[in-house]
Amino acid sequence: MNKEQKYPLEYFDETLDINATENYDLTVEISEEGLTMAILDLLRGKYVMLRHYGFPDQGTDAIKSINDIVSSDDFLRKHYSKVIVITPELRSTIVPSPLFDPSLKNEYFNFNLTDSDITDVFSNTLSNPGASVLFSPLPGLSEILSATWPGVNPWHHIKPLLCHSFTSCRSSDDRYVHLHLEKSFITIIVIEKQKLLFCNNFKCSTPGDIGYYLFNVFDKIAMKNGDLLNVSGAIEPYGELHLSILNFTESIKFASPQMRYSLSYVFSELPLYRWLNLFTASSCE
Repeated sequence: MNKEQKYPLEYFDETLDINATENYDLTVEISEEGLTMAILDLLRGKYVMLRHYGFPDQGTDAIKSINDIVSSDDFLRKHYSKVIVITPELRSTIVPSPLFDPSLKNEYFNFNLTDSDITDVFSNTLSNPGASVLFSPLPGLSEILSATWPGVNPWHHIKPLLCHSFTSCRSSDDRYVHLHLEKSFITIIVIEKQKLLFCNNFKCSTPGDIGYYLFNVFDKIAMKNGDLLNVSGAIEPYGELHLSILNFTESIKFASPQMRYSLSYVFSELPLYRWLNLFTASSCE
């Protein structure tokens, strides 16, 4: 295993017991940046572990890195009460429930993403709004997932992100705007009066790209400089991206997961906005 993959980040509660995983839920997020896992102790109703493996540079084989991690990690090889796997992916499409036929998911996906001819397409049901999100993970990833956790259908990151967004604004009809950042793309969500007005992914390689898409969305919804923007994902407070976004709105909130479970005290210094989808997932069902 590469040195970059040896537990660069780990938080765990003293109650964590590798022999008690039958009483735990496991949530795994596999993105361009790495593989992150969180363990929820169902008996105590709290998260007791987070472990993050950063992937090596882009020149390496991502699938090989994932396979090495999954096959060697002591906790990933255990049996759990439930497993959720989140796979953030730029290429996706949302189909309203009245129009969705599961047997046609490949046709929907390839019709909306006309430059593709992908057959490995997954779907997730979105309770709010009533729709399904279709996506295709990194080639080769689905084989690893099916071999490691048979019967587990991966989730697109839109599922927990929309769950968080609707939960965050459920007590108000005010407009809710959320920016989520992955390594090479962003997701922008706009909700108003409990209705989804906008949800889309955009490929971005520089802060300027992010600013371009933000400006266009803000212009369409007539967002003012002082209106609140909720952010999550791969962004550091007062880093280059944060300072760049401040040019578009002075009011930025680093979002905390909206969940029904508690967190161990060991997570008190953890930037929860970074893994918002990971900690939100178990509260979405």
